[in-house]
Amino acid sequence: MSNLERTLKRALRFLRSRGVIETGRKTVRHFSRQIADRRFAARMRLPEEELARQREERFSRPLRFSVIVPLYNTPPQVLKEMVDSVAAQTYADWELCLADGSDESHAEVGEFCRARAAEDPRIRYQKLEGNGGISENSNACLRMAEGEYCALFDHDDLLTPDALYEMRRAIDRTGADFLYSDEMIFRSPRPSRVIGIRLKPGFSPDSLLTNNYICHLTVFSRELLERAGGFRKRFDGSQDHDLILRLTGRARGIAHISRVLYLWRSLPSSVASDIYSKAYAIDAGRSAVEAFLREEKGLEDAAVESTRVFPTMYRVRWPIAGEPSVRVILDARRERGGTAEKLRALKESAGWDRCAWTVIGDAPAEGAEGAEVLTPGPGESRRALWSRAAAESAEEYLLFADGIPEAEEDGWLRELLGWAQQSHVGAVAPKLLFRRRPEVRQAGLILGMGPMGLAGRLYFRGDAESEDAYFGQLAVAENVSAVTDMLLVSAEKLRQAGGFCGEYADALFDTDLCLRLLEKGYYNVCTPHALLRMGSPADVRFDAGREYASYPADAEVFRRRNAGALKRGDPYYNPNLSLKYENWRVSVPEKPAKQAK
Repeated sequence: MSNLERTLKRALRFLRSRGVIETGRKTVRHFSRQIADRRFAARMRLPEEELARQREERFSRPLRFSVIVPLYNTPPQVLKEMVDSVAAQTYADWELCLADGSDESHAEVGEFCRARAAEDPRIRYQKLEGNGGISENSNACLRMAEGEYCALFDHDDLLTPDALYEMRRAIDRTGADFLYSDEMIFRSPRPSRVIGIRLKPGFSPDSLLTNNYICHLTVFSRELLERAGGFRKRFDGSQDHDLILRLTGRARGIAHISRVLYLWRSLPSSVASDIYSKAYAIDAGRSAVEAFLREEKGLEDAAVESTRVFPTMYRVRWPIAGEPSVRVILDARRERGGTAEKLRALKESAGWDRCAWTVIGDAPAEGAEGAEVLTPGPGESRRALWSRAAAESAEEYLLFADGIPEAEEDGWLRELLGWAQQSHVGAVAPKLLFRRRPEVRQAGLILGMGPMGLAGRLYFRGDAESEDAYFGQLAVAENVSAVTDMLLVSAEKLRQAGGFCGEYADALFDTDLCLRLLEKGYYNVCTPHALLRMGSPADVRFDAGREYASYPADAEVFRRRNAGALKRGDPYYNPNLSLKYENWRVSVPEKPAKQAK
Protein backbone atom coordinates (compact mmCIF):
# COMPACT_ATOMS: atom_id res chain seq x y z
CA MET A 1 0.00 0.00 0.00
CA SER A 2 1.40 3.41 -0.99
CA ASN A 3 1.64 6.46 1.28
CA LEU A 4 -1.20 8.09 -0.67
CA GLU A 5 -3.43 5.05 -0.20
CA ARG A 6 -2.71 4.96 3.53
CA THR A 7 -3.43 8.69 3.82
CA LEU A 8 -6.75 8.33 1.99
CA LYS A 9 -7.70 5.37 4.18
CA ARG A 10 -7.01 7.37 7.36
CA ALA A 11 -8.95 10.33 5.96
CA LEU A 12 -12.00 8.19 5.19
CA ARG A 13 -11.86 6.59 8.63
CA PHE A 14 -11.66 10.03 10.24
CA LEU A 15 -14.56 11.31 8.11
CA ARG A 16 -16.81 8.42 9.14
CA SER A 17 -16.00 8.76 12.85
CA ARG A 18 -15.89 12.55 13.20
CA GLY A 19 -18.10 13.96 10.46
CA VAL A 20 -17.72 16.62 7.80
CA ILE A 21 -17.17 19.63 10.10
CA GLU A 22 -14.35 18.10 12.15
CA THR A 23 -12.76 16.68 9.00
CA GLY A 24 -12.84 20.16 7.48
CA ARG A 25 -11.19 21.64 10.57
CA LYS A 26 -8.49 19.01 10.50
CA THR A 27 -7.86 19.68 6.81
CA VAL A 28 -7.53 23.42 7.48
CA ARG A 29 -5.04 22.76 10.30
CA HIS A 30 -3.04 20.45 8.04
CA PHE A 31 -2.73 22.94 5.19
CA SER A 32 -2.06 25.82 7.59
CA ARG A 33 0.94 23.93 8.94
CA GLN A 34 2.11 23.14 5.41
CA ILE A 35 1.95 26.80 4.43
CA ALA A 36 3.84 27.80 7.57
CA ASP A 37 6.51 25.15 6.85
CA ARG A 38 7.05 26.44 3.32
CA ARG A 39 7.30 30.03 4.49
CA PHE A 40 9.77 28.98 7.17
CA ALA A 41 11.89 27.08 4.63
CA ALA A 42 11.92 30.06 2.27
CA ARG A 43 13.09 32.42 5.00
CA MET A 44 15.65 30.21 6.69
CA ARG A 45 18.16 30.71 3.88
CA LEU A 46 20.93 33.06 4.94
CA PRO A 47 21.78 36.12 2.80
CA GLU A 48 25.06 36.06 0.91
CA GLU A 49 26.63 38.74 3.12
CA GLU A 50 26.14 36.54 6.18
CA LEU A 51 27.63 33.53 4.40
CA ALA A 52 30.60 35.68 3.39
CA ARG A 53 31.06 36.81 6.99
CA GLN A 54 31.08 33.20 8.16
CA ARG A 55 33.77 32.30 5.63
CA GLU A 56 36.02 35.03 7.03
CA GLU A 57 35.50 34.19 10.69
CA ARG A 58 38.47 32.64 12.51
CA PHE A 59 38.21 30.44 15.59
CA SER A 60 40.54 30.21 18.57
CA ARG A 61 41.86 26.73 17.76
CA PRO A 62 41.94 24.42 14.75
CA LEU A 63 39.24 21.74 14.57
CA ARG A 64 38.51 19.50 11.61
CA PHE A 65 35.24 17.79 10.79
CA SER A 66 35.28 14.42 9.05
CA VAL A 67 32.06 14.17 7.04
CA ILE A 68 31.20 10.47 6.86
CA VAL A 69 29.39 9.31 3.70
CA PRO A 70 29.02 5.62 2.74
CA LEU A 71 28.19 5.30 -0.97
CA TYR A 72 26.19 2.62 -2.73
CA ASN A 73 25.00 2.95 -6.34
CA THR A 74 24.34 6.65 -5.76
CA PRO A 75 22.61 8.35 -8.73
CA PRO A 76 25.08 10.72 -10.45
CA GLN A 77 23.07 13.93 -10.02
CA VAL A 78 22.26 13.15 -6.41
CA LEU A 79 25.93 12.37 -5.73
CA LYS A 80 27.03 15.64 -7.30
CA GLU A 81 24.54 17.67 -5.27
CA MET A 82 25.65 15.95 -2.06
CA VAL A 83 29.35 16.65 -2.68
CA ASP A 84 28.61 20.22 -3.78
CA SER A 85 26.75 20.88 -0.52
CA VAL A 86 29.88 19.91 1.45
CA ALA A 87 32.15 21.94 -0.82
CA ALA A 88 29.89 24.98 -0.22
CA GLN A 89 30.42 24.97 3.56
CA THR A 90 31.36 28.33 4.99
CA TYR A 91 33.56 26.55 7.54
CA ALA A 92 36.47 25.27 5.46
CA ASP A 93 38.31 22.88 7.81
CA TRP A 94 36.65 19.62 6.79
CA GLU A 95 37.36 16.37 5.02
CA LEU A 96 34.81 14.34 3.10
CA CYS A 97 35.32 10.59 3.63
CA LEU A 98 33.67 8.53 0.90
CA ALA A 99 33.67 4.73 1.17
CA ASP A 100 32.16 3.23 -1.96
CA GLY A 101 30.46 -0.16 -1.93
CA SER A 102 28.79 0.28 -5.33
CA ASP A 103 28.53 -2.70 -7.65
CA GLU A 104 30.36 -3.03 -10.99
CA SER A 105 27.44 -1.63 -12.98
CA HIS A 106 27.80 1.73 -11.19
CA ALA A 107 31.43 2.53 -12.02
CA GLU A 108 30.42 6.17 -12.60
CA VAL A 109 30.25 6.65 -8.82
CA GLY A 110 33.99 6.01 -8.47
CA GLU A 111 34.86 7.98 -11.59
CA PHE A 112 33.07 11.06 -10.28
CA CYS A 113 34.58 10.79 -6.79
CA ARG A 114 38.14 10.35 -8.09
CA ALA A 115 37.73 13.39 -10.30
CA ARG A 116 36.46 15.54 -7.43
CA ALA A 117 39.18 14.26 -5.09
CA ALA A 118 41.79 15.31 -7.67
CA GLU A 119 40.33 18.82 -7.62
CA ASP A 120 40.02 19.12 -3.82
CA PRO A 121 42.43 17.26 -1.48
CA ARG A 122 39.86 17.49 1.32
CA ILE A 123 37.79 14.85 -0.51
CA ARG A 124 39.00 11.34 0.30
CA TYR A 125 37.73 8.34 -1.62
CA GLN A 126 38.07 4.60 -1.11
CA LYS A 127 36.60 1.86 -3.31
CA LEU A 128 35.60 -1.04 -1.10
CA GLU A 129 36.18 -4.65 -2.18
CA GLY A 130 32.46 -5.31 -1.84
CA ASN A 131 29.28 -3.94 -0.35
CA GLY A 132 29.38 -4.74 3.35
CA GLY A 133 26.07 -3.06 4.08
CA ILE A 134 25.42 0.35 5.59
CA SER A 135 27.17 -0.29 8.92
CA GLU A 136 30.34 -1.86 7.51
CA ASN A 137 30.58 0.78 4.78
CA SER A 138 30.12 3.52 7.40
CA ASN A 139 32.82 1.98 9.58
CA ALA A 140 35.14 2.08 6.56
CA CYS A 141 34.48 5.84 6.39
CA LEU A 142 35.23 6.18 10.09
CA ARG A 143 38.56 4.41 9.64
CA MET A 144 39.45 6.96 6.96
CA ALA A 145 38.57 9.90 9.22
CA GLU A 146 41.31 12.03 10.77
CA GLY A 147 39.24 14.93 12.09
CA GLU A 148 38.56 15.68 15.75
CA TYR A 149 34.80 15.46 15.12
CA CYS A 150 32.75 13.26 12.78
CA ALA A 151 29.53 14.26 11.01
CA LEU A 152 27.16 11.57 9.72
CA PHE A 153 25.80 12.32 6.25
CA ASP A 154 23.69 10.14 3.94
CA HIS A 155 24.77 9.86 0.31
CA ASP A 156 21.55 11.31 -1.12
CA ASP A 157 21.00 14.26 1.27
CA LEU A 158 22.21 17.86 1.50
CA LEU A 159 23.83 20.13 4.09
CA THR A 160 22.97 23.80 4.38
CA PRO A 161 26.03 26.03 3.73
CA ASP A 162 26.30 26.99 7.41
CA ALA A 163 25.99 23.45 8.83
CA LEU A 164 29.60 22.90 9.91
CA TYR A 165 30.02 26.54 10.89
CA GLU A 166 27.11 26.26 13.33
CA MET A 167 28.50 23.04 14.73
CA ARG A 168 31.90 24.69 15.21
CA ARG A 169 30.37 27.65 17.03
CA ALA A 170 28.39 25.34 19.29
CA ILE A 171 31.47 23.31 20.20
CA ASP A 172 33.28 26.48 21.26
CA ARG A 173 30.24 27.73 23.15
CA THR A 174 29.27 24.51 24.96
CA GLY A 175 32.22 22.14 24.84
CA ALA A 176 29.78 19.39 23.79
CA ASP A 177 31.13 16.14 22.40
CA PHE A 178 27.76 15.22 20.84
CA LEU A 179 25.68 17.67 18.79
CA TYR A 180 22.60 17.54 16.60
CA SER A 181 20.49 19.96 14.59
CA ASP A 182 17.02 20.36 13.15
CA GLU A 183 16.25 19.00 9.68
CA MET A 184 13.91 19.42 6.73
CA ILE A 185 12.47 16.67 4.54
CA PHE A 186 12.01 17.58 0.89
CA ARG A 187 10.59 15.78 -2.12
CA SER A 188 13.36 15.09 -4.63
CA PRO A 189 14.64 16.71 -6.72
CA ARG A 190 13.77 20.20 -5.44
CA PRO A 191 14.60 21.29 -1.85
CA SER A 192 11.83 23.88 -2.15
CA ARG A 193 9.24 21.07 -2.14
CA VAL A 194 8.97 20.83 1.62
CA ILE A 195 7.36 17.72 3.11
CA GLY A 196 8.08 18.55 6.73
CA ILE A 197 10.40 20.49 9.01
CA ARG A 198 11.54 18.56 12.07
CA LEU A 199 12.15 21.12 14.81
CA LYS A 200 13.50 19.02 17.65
CA PRO A 201 13.57 19.34 21.45
CA GLY A 202 16.66 19.55 23.60
CA PHE A 203 18.18 16.25 24.65
CA SER A 204 15.36 13.95 25.77
CA PRO A 205 16.68 10.51 26.76
CA ASP A 206 13.27 8.90 27.15
CA SER A 207 12.01 10.30 23.86
CA LEU A 208 15.14 8.86 22.22
CA LEU A 209 14.27 5.38 23.49
CA THR A 210 10.91 5.52 21.77
CA ASN A 211 11.90 7.40 18.61
CA ASN A 212 15.19 8.36 16.94
CA TYR A 213 14.19 12.01 16.93
CA ILE A 214 17.87 13.10 16.72
CA CYS A 215 18.55 11.47 13.34
CA HIS A 216 20.19 14.26 11.23
CA LEU A 217 22.53 16.15 11.50
CA THR A 218 24.59 14.19 14.04
CA VAL A 219 28.13 15.28 15.02
CA PHE A 220 30.35 13.71 17.70
CA SER A 221 33.95 13.73 18.83
CA ARG A 222 36.44 11.04 17.86
CA GLU A 223 37.14 10.46 21.56
CA LEU A 224 33.45 9.79 22.22
CA LEU A 225 33.31 7.40 19.27
CA GLU A 226 36.25 5.45 20.69
CA ARG A 227 34.42 5.08 24.00
CA ALA A 228 31.11 4.02 22.43
CA GLY A 229 32.32 1.97 19.46
CA GLY A 230 31.27 2.24 15.82
CA PHE A 231 28.33 0.94 13.81
CA ARG A 232 27.07 -2.61 14.38
CA LYS A 233 25.99 -4.61 11.36
CA ARG A 234 23.19 -6.48 13.12
CA PHE A 235 21.29 -3.19 13.38
CA ASP A 236 21.45 -2.31 9.67
CA GLY A 237 18.38 -0.26 8.85
CA SER A 238 18.43 1.47 12.26
CA GLN A 239 22.20 1.58 12.71
CA ASP A 240 22.07 5.33 13.42
CA HIS A 241 19.59 4.82 16.28
CA ASP A 242 21.83 2.17 17.83
CA LEU A 243 24.93 4.36 17.56
CA ILE A 244 23.19 7.51 18.82
CA LEU A 245 21.85 5.69 21.89
CA ARG A 246 25.37 4.54 22.78
CA LEU A 247 26.98 7.90 22.02
CA THR A 248 24.51 9.95 24.06
CA GLY A 249 24.73 7.41 26.88
CA ARG A 250 28.47 8.14 27.19
CA ALA A 251 28.63 11.80 26.12
CA ARG A 252 30.06 14.38 28.51
CA GLY A 253 28.01 17.16 26.93
CA ILE A 254 25.10 17.17 24.45
CA ALA A 255 24.10 20.24 22.46
CA HIS A 256 21.08 20.82 20.23
CA ILE A 257 21.37 23.51 17.56
CA SER A 258 17.87 24.77 16.88
CA ARG A 259 18.50 25.51 13.22
CA VAL A 260 17.74 23.48 10.12
CA LEU A 261 21.19 22.36 8.96
CA TYR A 262 20.24 19.14 7.17
CA LEU A 263 18.02 18.56 4.13
CA TRP A 264 16.71 15.00 3.98
CA ARG A 265 15.83 13.91 0.46
CA SER A 266 12.66 11.83 0.11
CA LEU A 267 12.94 9.31 -2.70
CA PRO A 268 10.31 6.65 -3.54
CA SER A 269 12.42 3.91 -1.91
CA SER A 270 13.76 5.88 1.04
CA VAL A 271 12.79 5.53 4.68
CA ALA A 272 11.94 9.25 4.66
CA SER A 273 9.33 8.51 2.00
CA ASP A 274 7.87 5.21 3.16
CA ILE A 275 9.09 3.12 6.08
CA TYR A 276 7.18 0.13 4.74
CA SER A 277 9.60 0.00 1.81
CA LYS A 278 12.31 -1.02 4.31
CA ALA A 279 10.44 -3.12 6.83
CA TYR A 280 13.68 -4.60 8.16
CA ALA A 281 14.38 -1.18 9.73
CA ILE A 282 11.40 -1.71 12.05
CA ASP A 283 12.88 -4.82 13.66
CA ALA A 284 16.38 -3.34 13.68
CA GLY A 285 15.19 -0.26 15.58
CA ARG A 286 13.34 -2.31 18.15
CA SER A 287 16.38 -4.54 18.63
CA ALA A 288 18.65 -1.49 19.00
CA VAL A 289 16.55 -0.11 21.87
CA GLU A 290 16.39 -3.52 23.56
CA ALA A 291 20.17 -3.91 23.25
CA PHE A 292 20.77 -0.46 24.75
CA LEU A 293 18.53 -1.20 27.73
CA ARG A 294 20.15 -4.58 28.26
CA GLU A 295 23.81 -3.71 27.62
CA GLU A 296 23.98 -0.14 28.90
CA LYS A 297 21.27 -0.06 31.57
CA GLY A 298 21.33 -3.66 32.76
CA LEU A 299 17.59 -4.11 32.22
CA GLU A 300 17.18 -7.66 30.98
CA ASP A 301 13.39 -7.71 31.33
CA ALA A 302 12.48 -4.45 29.57
CA ALA A 303 10.37 -5.27 26.49
CA VAL A 304 10.23 -3.08 23.37
CA GLU A 305 7.47 -3.18 20.76
CA SER A 306 6.31 -1.06 17.84
CA THR A 307 3.47 1.38 18.46
CA ARG A 308 0.17 0.79 16.72
CA VAL A 309 0.42 3.96 14.67
CA PHE A 310 4.11 4.20 13.73
CA PRO A 311 6.11 0.97 13.35
CA THR A 312 9.49 2.66 13.86
CA MET A 313 8.34 4.40 17.04
CA TYR A 314 8.48 2.18 20.07
CA ARG A 315 6.93 1.46 23.41
CA VAL A 316 9.13 0.36 26.28
CA ARG A 317 7.39 -1.89 28.79
CA TRP A 318 9.34 -1.44 32.00
CA PRO A 319 9.40 -4.35 34.46
CA ILE A 320 8.10 -3.48 37.93
CA ALA A 321 10.78 -3.94 40.58
CA GLY A 322 9.43 -5.44 43.80
CA GLU A 323 5.96 -4.70 45.11
CA PRO A 324 5.79 -0.91 45.43
CA SER A 325 2.79 0.62 47.17
CA VAL A 326 0.78 3.44 45.59
CA ARG A 327 -1.62 5.97 47.08
CA VAL A 328 -4.14 7.22 44.51
CA ILE A 329 -5.48 10.65 45.50
CA LEU A 330 -8.55 11.71 43.54
CA ASP A 331 -9.94 15.24 43.85
CA ALA A 332 -13.60 14.51 43.16
CA ARG A 333 -15.12 17.87 44.09
CA ARG A 334 -15.93 18.76 40.47
CA GLU A 335 -17.30 15.34 39.53
CA ARG A 336 -20.91 15.40 38.36
CA GLY A 337 -22.30 12.29 40.05
CA GLY A 338 -21.56 8.62 39.66
CA THR A 339 -18.54 8.78 41.99
CA ALA A 340 -18.87 5.20 43.20
CA GLU A 341 -19.22 3.72 39.73
CA LYS A 342 -16.31 5.74 38.35
CA LEU A 343 -14.10 4.78 41.27
CA ARG A 344 -14.96 1.10 40.97
CA ALA A 345 -14.18 1.06 37.24
CA LEU A 346 -10.91 2.90 37.79
CA LYS A 347 -9.78 0.38 40.39
CA GLU A 348 -10.61 -2.56 38.15
CA SER A 349 -8.63 -1.11 35.24
CA ALA A 350 -5.52 -0.03 37.20
CA GLY A 351 -3.52 -3.21 36.65
CA TRP A 352 -1.83 -2.88 40.05
CA ASP A 353 -3.21 -4.21 43.33
CA ARG A 354 -0.97 -2.63 45.98
CA CYS A 355 -3.02 0.56 46.02
CA ALA A 356 -4.68 2.69 48.65
CA TRP A 357 -7.32 5.16 47.53
CA THR A 358 -8.22 8.62 48.82
CA VAL A 359 -11.16 10.67 47.55
CA ILE A 360 -11.16 14.40 48.25
CA GLY A 361 -14.72 15.63 48.69
CA ASP A 362 -17.94 14.00 49.78
CA ALA A 363 -17.91 10.36 50.81
CA PRO A 364 -18.43 8.07 47.81
CA ALA A 365 -21.71 6.22 47.61
CA GLU A 366 -22.10 2.65 48.73
CA GLY A 367 -20.24 0.28 46.46
CA ALA A 368 -16.92 2.18 46.47
CA GLU A 369 -15.57 0.40 49.49
CA GLY A 370 -11.95 0.77 50.47
CA ALA A 371 -11.57 4.46 49.62
CA GLU A 372 -10.67 6.90 52.37
CA VAL A 373 -12.38 10.27 52.31
CA LEU A 374 -10.55 13.54 52.84
CA THR A 375 -13.04 16.27 53.71
CA PRO A 376 -11.99 19.83 52.78
CA GLY A 377 -11.79 22.37 55.56
CA PRO A 378 -13.33 25.85 55.21
CA GLY A 379 -11.50 27.71 52.45
CA GLU A 380 -8.86 24.98 52.15
CA SER A 381 -7.09 25.32 48.80
CA ARG A 382 -6.55 22.59 46.28
CA ARG A 383 -2.79 22.75 46.91
CA ALA A 384 -3.35 22.43 50.68
CA LEU A 385 -5.64 19.43 50.20
CA TRP A 386 -3.21 17.64 47.91
CA SER A 387 -0.37 18.36 50.35
CA ARG A 388 -2.42 17.09 53.30
CA ALA A 389 -3.32 13.90 51.46
CA ALA A 390 0.35 13.32 50.67
CA ALA A 391 1.43 13.98 54.25
CA GLU A 392 -1.09 11.46 55.58
CA SER A 393 0.07 8.75 53.14
CA ALA A 394 2.70 6.11 53.91
CA GLU A 395 2.87 4.66 50.38
CA GLU A 396 6.01 4.77 48.23
CA TYR A 397 4.31 6.40 45.24
CA LEU A 398 1.64 9.08 45.09
CA LEU A 399 -0.77 9.64 42.23
CA PHE A 400 -2.76 12.89 42.12
CA ALA A 401 -5.72 13.45 39.80
CA ASP A 402 -8.03 16.45 39.42
CA GLY A 403 -11.11 14.24 39.11
CA ILE A 404 -11.93 10.55 38.73
CA PRO A 405 -10.72 9.55 35.27
CA GLU A 406 -12.11 6.84 33.04
CA ALA A 407 -9.52 4.43 31.62
CA GLU A 408 -9.51 3.61 27.92
CA GLU A 409 -7.45 0.44 28.49
CA ASP A 410 -6.51 -1.73 31.45
CA GLY A 411 -3.09 -1.47 33.06
CA TRP A 412 -2.79 2.31 33.12
CA LEU A 413 -1.31 2.45 36.65
CA ARG A 414 1.23 -0.28 35.88
CA GLU A 415 2.36 1.76 32.87
CA LEU A 416 2.82 4.91 34.96
CA LEU A 417 4.53 3.02 37.76
CA GLY A 418 7.01 1.40 35.36
CA TRP A 419 8.20 4.84 34.29
CA ALA A 420 8.13 6.33 37.81
CA GLN A 421 10.40 3.56 39.09
CA GLN A 422 13.21 4.60 36.76
CA SER A 423 15.84 6.40 38.82
CA HIS A 424 16.12 9.33 36.40
CA VAL A 425 12.37 10.00 36.08
CA GLY A 426 10.52 12.57 38.19
CA ALA A 427 6.81 13.02 37.51
CA VAL A 428 4.90 10.78 35.08
CA ALA A 429 1.55 11.61 33.51
CA PRO A 430 -0.87 9.80 31.24
CA LYS A 431 -2.27 11.17 28.03
CA LEU A 432 -5.68 12.55 28.99
CA LEU A 433 -8.66 12.98 26.69
CA PHE A 434 -11.87 14.76 27.57
CA ARG A 435 -14.61 12.45 28.76
CA ARG A 436 -17.02 12.95 25.87
CA ARG A 437 -14.82 14.64 23.27
CA PRO A 438 -12.10 13.01 21.10
CA GLU A 439 -9.67 15.80 21.96
CA VAL A 440 -6.55 15.90 24.11
CA ARG A 441 -6.88 17.47 27.53
CA GLN A 442 -3.29 16.92 28.62
CA ALA A 443 -0.18 15.64 26.86
CA GLY A 444 2.34 17.78 28.70
CA LEU A 445 2.75 21.51 29.27
CA ILE A 446 4.94 23.98 27.37
CA LEU A 447 6.68 26.73 29.33
CA GLY A 448 5.90 30.17 27.96
CA MET A 449 2.96 28.98 25.86
CA GLY A 450 -0.48 30.57 25.94
CA PRO A 451 -1.87 34.07 26.31
CA MET A 452 -0.45 34.42 29.83
CA GLY A 453 2.99 33.20 28.76
CA LEU A 454 3.43 30.80 31.68
CA ALA A 455 2.48 27.21 30.83
CA GLY A 456 0.18 26.12 28.02
CA ARG A 457 -1.49 22.80 27.35
CA LEU A 458 0.07 20.88 24.49
CA TYR A 459 -2.47 20.05 21.80
CA PHE A 460 -5.43 21.22 23.89
CA ARG A 461 -7.73 21.56 20.86
CA GLY A 462 -6.02 18.88 18.82
CA ASP A 463 -7.26 15.52 17.66
CA ALA A 464 -6.94 12.45 19.81
CA GLU A 465 -5.61 10.55 16.79
CA SER A 466 -1.89 10.14 17.39
CA GLU A 467 -0.93 10.18 13.72
CA ASP A 468 -2.07 13.80 13.48
CA ALA A 469 0.51 14.99 15.99
CA TYR A 470 3.86 16.60 15.21
CA PHE A 471 5.99 13.76 13.81
CA GLY A 472 3.97 11.29 15.85
CA GLN A 473 4.72 12.74 19.27
CA LEU A 474 1.35 11.80 20.72
CA ALA A 475 2.01 8.14 19.88
CA VAL A 476 5.04 7.65 22.14
CA ALA A 477 6.28 8.47 25.63
CA GLU A 478 7.98 11.85 25.62
CA ASN A 479 10.04 13.99 27.98
CA VAL A 480 8.20 17.19 28.86
CA SER A 481 8.96 20.08 31.19
CA ALA A 482 5.75 19.76 33.16
CA VAL A 483 2.43 17.99 33.40
CA THR A 484 -0.86 18.80 35.08
CA ASP A 485 -4.29 17.36 35.98
CA MET A 486 -2.94 13.88 36.77
CA LEU A 487 0.56 12.78 37.75
CA LEU A 488 2.45 10.03 39.58
CA VAL A 489 5.62 10.70 41.56
CA SER A 490 7.56 8.80 44.19
CA ALA A 491 7.09 10.10 47.73
CA GLU A 492 10.87 10.39 48.08
CA LYS A 493 11.28 12.54 44.96
CA LEU A 494 8.32 14.67 46.05
CA ARG A 495 10.14 15.31 49.34
CA GLN A 496 13.41 16.06 47.53
CA ALA A 497 11.63 18.72 45.47
CA GLY A 498 10.12 20.29 48.59
CA GLY A 499 6.56 19.10 48.03
CA PHE A 500 3.87 21.40 46.67
CA CYS A 501 4.95 24.98 47.39
CA GLY A 502 2.81 26.58 50.10
CA GLU A 503 2.69 29.96 48.32
CA TYR A 504 0.11 28.64 45.83
CA ALA A 505 -3.64 28.24 46.29
CA ASP A 506 -5.41 26.30 43.52
CA ALA A 507 -3.36 26.75 40.33
CA LEU A 508 0.12 25.96 38.96
CA PHE A 509 1.51 24.24 42.07
CA ASP A 510 1.78 20.92 40.22
CA THR A 511 3.55 22.64 37.32
CA ASP A 512 5.91 24.30 39.79
CA LEU A 513 6.68 20.89 41.31
CA CYS A 514 7.65 19.53 37.88
CA LEU A 515 10.13 22.37 37.39
CA ARG A 516 11.64 21.67 40.82
CA LEU A 517 12.10 18.06 39.76
CA LEU A 518 13.90 19.23 36.62
CA GLU A 519 16.21 21.32 38.78
CA LYS A 520 17.01 18.20 40.79
CA GLY A 521 18.17 16.48 37.59
CA TYR A 522 15.07 14.35 36.96
CA TYR A 523 13.18 14.01 33.68
CA ASN A 524 9.39 14.27 33.54
CA VAL A 525 7.48 11.95 31.20
CA CYS A 526 4.07 11.85 29.54
CA THR A 527 3.05 8.45 28.17
CA PRO A 528 0.13 7.77 25.80
CA HIS A 529 0.18 4.11 26.79
CA ALA A 530 -1.73 5.12 29.88
CA LEU A 531 -4.76 6.67 28.17
CA LEU A 532 -7.62 8.02 30.26
CA ARG A 533 -10.55 10.42 29.96
CA MET A 534 -11.48 13.11 32.46
CA GLY A 535 -13.69 16.20 32.53
CA SER A 536 -14.87 18.38 29.67
CA PRO A 537 -13.40 21.33 27.75
CA ALA A 538 -15.37 23.65 30.04
CA ASP A 539 -13.24 22.42 32.97
CA VAL A 540 -9.86 23.68 31.75
CA ARG A 541 -8.18 26.48 29.81
CA PHE A 542 -5.35 26.72 27.32
CA ASP A 543 -3.31 28.42 30.07
CA ALA A 544 -2.82 25.69 32.67
CA GLY A 545 -4.73 26.51 35.85
CA ARG A 546 -6.47 29.60 34.50
CA GLU A 547 -9.90 28.11 35.27
CA TYR A 548 -9.32 28.73 39.00
CA ALA A 549 -10.20 32.03 40.68
CA SER A 550 -6.80 32.10 42.39
CA TYR A 551 -4.98 32.03 39.05
CA PRO A 552 -3.89 35.73 38.96
CA ALA A 553 -2.21 35.49 42.36
CA ASP A 554 -0.82 32.02 41.68
CA ALA A 555 0.51 33.20 38.31
CA GLU A 556 2.52 35.94 40.01
CA VAL A 557 4.01 33.40 42.40
CA PHE A 558 4.86 31.11 39.48
CA ARG A 559 6.40 33.93 37.46
CA ARG A 560 8.57 35.02 40.38
CA ARG A 561 9.69 31.53 41.40
CA ASN A 562 10.42 30.39 37.83
CA ALA A 563 11.69 33.56 36.18
CA GLY A 564 14.92 31.89 35.09
CA ALA A 565 13.17 28.89 33.54
CA LEU A 566 10.69 31.12 31.70
CA LYS A 567 13.52 33.24 30.34
CA ARG A 568 15.46 30.20 29.11
CA GLY A 569 12.39 28.70 27.45
CA ASP A 570 11.10 25.18 27.42
CA PRO A 571 13.99 22.72 26.85
CA TYR A 572 11.61 20.17 25.29
CA TYR A 573 9.94 22.54 22.84
CA ASN A 574 11.89 23.95 19.91
CA PRO A 575 12.20 27.78 19.99
CA ASN A 576 11.23 27.89 16.30
CA LEU A 577 7.77 26.52 17.14
CA SER A 578 5.01 28.98 17.92
CA LEU A 579 3.98 29.71 21.51
CA LYS A 580 0.66 31.10 20.27
CA TYR A 581 -0.68 27.79 19.00
CA GLU A 582 -0.93 24.46 20.79
CA ASN A 583 -0.38 22.15 17.80
CA TRP A 584 3.34 22.51 16.97
CA ARG A 585 2.93 25.20 14.31
CA VAL A 586 6.18 26.65 12.97
CA SER A 587 6.81 30.26 13.93
CA VAL A 588 7.84 31.98 10.70
CA PRO A 589 10.57 34.63 11.11
CA GLU A 590 9.82 38.05 9.72
CA LYS A 591 13.16 38.25 7.91
CA PRO A 592 15.88 35.76 6.92
CA ALA A 593 17.81 34.77 10.04
CA LYS A 594 21.22 36.29 10.70
CA GLN A 595 23.66 34.98 13.26
CA ALA A 596 25.19 37.25 15.85
CA LYS A 597 28.78 38.21 15.15
